[in-house]
Amino acid sequence: MEHQDFFNINPAVEPEETLEQKFSKQREEWSEIIKGMSVRMKNIMNLPELMTELYTERQRCVEYHHYLMSIMIKTNIEYRRRYAERHDFWSYKSNIRYPNESSKNNKILTELSDVVEKREMLDNHAKFMNETKASLDAIIYAVKSRVEIEQISRGK
Repeated sequence: MEHQDFFNINPAVEPEETLEQKFSKQREEWSEIIKGMSVRMKNIMNLPELMTELYTERQRCVEYHHYLMSIMIKTNIEYRRRYAERHDFWSYKSNIRYPNESSKNNKILTELSDVVEKREMLDNHAKFMNETKASLDAIIYAVKSRVEIEQISRGK
């Protein structure tokens, strides 16, 4: 019997991508988009097409950031609900008494590590997307400056 059979794992099915892997992949994709747009600013003839793409990508970024924030809201609601349940349990229903609130809080956070980790990953990724939007805004501003520099170099 093979090792995979022992754990009843189907080798034909790929394991599901973790949230961390998914966010990492998305950060790489957005970084490549920003890098590609920055490079395309060199050629003044690319600017009209680049501007269209910039506004489209900026809107995608904004919508995705808001989507992440909506997930974050739901995750925070779940976290607060579960935290309250565990706090009630450890405060009133358990035979174990903690010497201080900090010890009890640490115990609860350990129990809720899955939702705490998800919250932190979502927060980190949302901050990245917000900075990506800022980078797109900076490129939009830079295009205007690029056009002005081109006009100056042509004597206009």
